Amino acid sequence: MAVNIAANQDTIQTPHWQQLLESFGGAPFVVQIVERAAEVVMEIYNRPYIHQQQKGDGSPVSEADLAAADLIERELKQTGIPVVCEESITAEHQHLAQGLFWLVDPLDGTKEFLAKNGEFTINVALVAKGVAVLGVIGIPVTGEIYLAVKGGGAQRIYQGSSAVISNQRTTGNLIAAVSRSHGSDAGESWLRDYGVSEKIRCGSAIKFCRVAEGSADIYLRFGRTMEWDTAAGQCILEESGCKVLNADNGERLEYGKSGFANPNFIACRADLKLPNVGHNDRVGNL
Repeated sequence: MAVNIAANQDTIQTPHWQQLLESFGGAPFVVQIVERAAEVVMEIYNRPYIHQQQKGDGSPVSEADLAAADLIERELKQTGIPVVCEESITAEHQHLAQGLFWLVDPLDGTKEFLAKNGEFTINVALVAKGVAVLGVIGIPVTGEIYLAVKGGGAQRIYQGSSAVISNQRTTGNLIAAVSRSHGSDAGESWLRDYGVSEKIRCGSAIKFCRVAEGSADIYLRFGRTMEWDTAAGQCILEESGCKVLNADNGERLEYGKSGFANPNFIACRADLKLPNVGHNDRVGNL
């Protein structure tokens, strides 16, 4: 496995979160956890029958969600940093989401997983002062890993080799990455009015990856999402030269909010000017 995220060797100027990250193995430590979780998920995916049940909000949860959550939480807890995971969230986790914490979606795209279309991911992010400073997205079916650390760029790891990714599209022929399972009339209308001429449909956090690598220009979500759905993707997008904004006020999407729910958001190339959206995409100092 090749991971070439740049690190600041001057510990005097190195942020506290980065010192901690490096102390337990840095980004490769997290990548290895995601790879192991992907093996667990794929073993269940290939079974003829997958046990599932409904959560309180009516969404499905499978045995793979729970198995991956157990593995990832167990490994991340070794760091001493609080872990906020979708499948074990409780009211007490809100007070843990202060300062520095892990944010985990052990299986993003459970509907896609159960439909066996391959479009699901494992998302792990490290959040510092409301900002996702590390993001890892694993796509178990393909074996791809998308990775970024704040200030170090973004990369795609596949079959042991890594390549830097960035969105360098400049064409006016806009392409949107849109959800396979979740859509909204408002979102479709916004894209139509904005002049989007082409769409690629994909599930889960893969949409963030497609924008980050330049296969698409924009991904918007007008509807309910949670912080664990977006944190890893946002870090990867920002390090690939893109932005993720609150669609209502143009502010940078942040983490550790009460209840962990996201507002409507727009993820896109940094150069795009968005109608009816503020433009304060300031990156705070950590």
